[in-house]
Amino acid sequence: MRRATAIVIPMAIPMAILFMLPLSAALADVFRSVDAQGHVQYSDTPTPGAELVRINGQRVSITPPRAAPTPSAGNKPPSVSPDGDPIHQQLQREAAARTVQNDVAQTHAQQCKKATDTYNASIEAHRIYRAGADGERVLLSDDEVDKERLANKLAMDTACGGQ
Repeated sequence: MRRATAIVIPMAIPMAILFMLPLSAALADVFRSVDAQGHVQYSDTPTPGAELVRINGQRVSITPPRAAPTPSAGNKPPSVSPDGDPIHQQLQREAAARTVQNDVAQTHAQQCKKATDTYNASIEAHRIYRAGADGERVLLSDDEVDKERLANKLAMDTACGGQ
């Protein structure tokens, strides 16, 4: 009978360790990110633009930024905003940075498309005109056409970043 208990006790310790391993993984931080194709990815290591979803096993609620309260004449504005949590502040900064990056990219793409269309139109055109002093069309010479096309090409390269 002593042999049976001697075997059970040493086996209980490794079994307890095996059962505790999944619990330690559940306490890890979880980060959520979205790649360029729109695929959502979860990881235990932070990446640029990733948002923290779990901290030590507790779910973190991600709330949209709230408007700051307007102070009245007799009240001082609070020294700490309602969203004083550093995690929320970091998420708000990252969201604002992503919005700015998207807006800049859209504007850049529009400028590139406009410059490309202007260049293509000048290449495809048989005749290029400019407006005269009295509003009539004045046909450009071959040298002026070449200069106009070159200027349009340089403007396209500048707007598109040499793509």
